[in-house]
Amino acid sequence: MAQVPVTPWNDNYDRTKPFSNTNLNVLLAASTAISYTVPGEATQLYRAHFSVSTSADVWVRLNGTAQVPTSNTIDQTTYMERIDVDFNRYVRGGDTLSFISTGTPQVGVSLLQVQST
Repeated sequence: MAQVPVTPWNDNYDRTKPFSNTNLNVLLAASTAISYTVPGEATQLYRAHFSVSTSADVWVRLNGTAQVPTSNTIDQTTYMERIDVDFNRYVRGGDTLSFISTGTPQVGVSLLQVQST
């Protein structure tokens, strides 16, 4: 009987990560900020992978309340960014993530602990 070739799994596969056991999934209400506190201690560092429903404009702010930028003005809110298609950031246990959108998109965040410092 011929053996089936097996490809051993390792962590070098391009863009492949294990499933996370720490996730958040939310359907945002229009123009209403919602916050989530990352579990764990400040010594725990996580890779946060953000995903949003197609063509949604969602803003996330670290350790503050997210706000929708005002029309025709420059908004320089610190630690706030628009979530893009491939959006990954590092967060620590105890950090707060705040989300807002003018629409009602679905947002998912998958946390993967990468180290303790």
